[in-house]
Amino acid sequence: MSFDVPSIIKPNIYKIAILRANALGDFIFALPALGALRSTYPSAEIVLLGQEWHQRFLAQRNSPVDRVIVIPEGAVDHSLEEAGTATAAFFEAMRQEKFDLAIQLHGGGRQSNPFILRLGAKMTIGMRTPDAALLDRWIPYLFYQPEVFRYLEVVSLVGATTHQWQPSLHVTEADVAESCRVVTEGVKPLVVL
Repeated sequence: MSFDVPSIIKPNIYKIAILRANALGDFIFALPALGALRSTYPSAEIVLLGQEWHQRFLAQRNSPVDRVIVIPEGAVDHSLEEAGTATAAFFEAMRQEKFDLAIQLHGGGRQSNPFILRLGAKMTIGMRTPDAALLDRWIPYLFYQPEVFRYLEVVSLVGATTHQWQPSLHVTEADVAESCRVVTEGVKPLVVL
């Protein structure tokens, strides 16, 4: 399966923000889309707007993400007025980042699209339910759609392409050491997400 849409590649994309502040399984589903962005925009800095665990998890791991910025708790779920001074300072800092592209991979958009719009990026893309704010480019959020393909469809809005739609994650020595504490040596483990 391929998601090739080369005619809409946006030139001059050097800094990309991606909102995906969920749990491990949610992050894994987004990896093919992140890889597509990396291969389509190899010189761009890819910044994941996520949680503290993302920062720790990706610190010593090869991935398409160059940097993780931890978002304040509640920043996606509340309006700027409700969220407080930490969130206001966060968005001011994000506007100073001067993102060329901000991507919403965080649900249907009712709360996450306003978050993306507050970043001040030159261009915004993502998913949208009928009650969500408009982004520059968007796809309808279809609940019954495989997550991996949904995110690949989103990044195809800026020409990001890949033939690799199966999530792949770099395993570190620390991962192996931790797994040995749980799985008896010589037993073939089964991993379920």
